[in-house]
Amino acid sequence: MEAAAAVRKARIEALRALKRAEEAGDEAAVSANVFGQRVKQHFRSSVPPAALLPQRDEAASSTVENDVRDMQESVIAEDTRKQAEELDLANIAPRRPNWDLRRDLDARLALLEPRTKEAMHTLIVRRLGASRDRHGDVANVLANE
Repeated sequence: MEAAAAVRKARIEALRALKRAEEAGDEAAVSANVFGQRVKQHFRSSVPPAALLPQRDEAASSTVENDVRDMQESVIAEDTRKQAEELDLANIAPRRPNWDLRRDLDARLALLEPRTKEAMHTLIVRRLGASRDRHGDVANVLANE
């Protein structure tokens, strides 16, 4: 730890000496700079010049615009394919206003359907039985006359 502190102190002292040489205008001391280029302070809020930034290949990089453009093209192609297909008119035909009520009611009526048929059968049998009695009574009356 003490060795690292000694190295830091040496660097700080060298920077101070370089700064004094720059202020005094001593070109020999500036050219003998152990840090290479002129020492420049960098702050987080500073914007570095474009020449110091690493150059990127714009064509190879994937940007949001390129990704969106590819996605847009695929969506448009899918949409044109769907438009080319035949339309199913049953899906787009207008429905009656109470279609949902009828759908719910059909399940309940399905349970009552056997009872309804049985009741209708009973009524028909009774009516036929009553008409036979009447016809029989009429036949008896006519026979008695």
